[in-house]
Amino acid sequence: MEGYITYSQVGLLLMFLIVAAVGGYAILTMRNVNAAVKDIGRILKENQEALSRAIPNIAIASENVAVITQDLRTGFSETSKAMETADQIASYAVVIGETAKALAGFFTSTKKP
Repeated sequence: MEGYITYSQVGLLLMFLIVAAVGGYAILTMRNVNAAVKDIGRILKENQEALSRAIPNIAIASENVAVITQDLRTGFSETSKAMETADQIASYAVVIGETAKALAGFFTSTKKP
């Protein structure tokens, strides 16, 4: 008895195997997702009291962070202005020092006739 397998039958067999593999993978994925959801639910139940205390404080903490950030921006701005002023004072000191050296050199140099 001879048997022949046609290309269409091979194609159908491959399609069936692919669908079976994808289905198995989908089942495993759904089992993992279900286990993760159960773990998340268990963790939420265990920490319900702590979450109830912490959630109202989040708004207060974010307001405090906003205030601190604004204070830091103001402080950095003032520091920048102070640095510019210090640079200007240093420049003036250099100019005054050079002028003083020039005047001292002018008055101390004596030319003999």
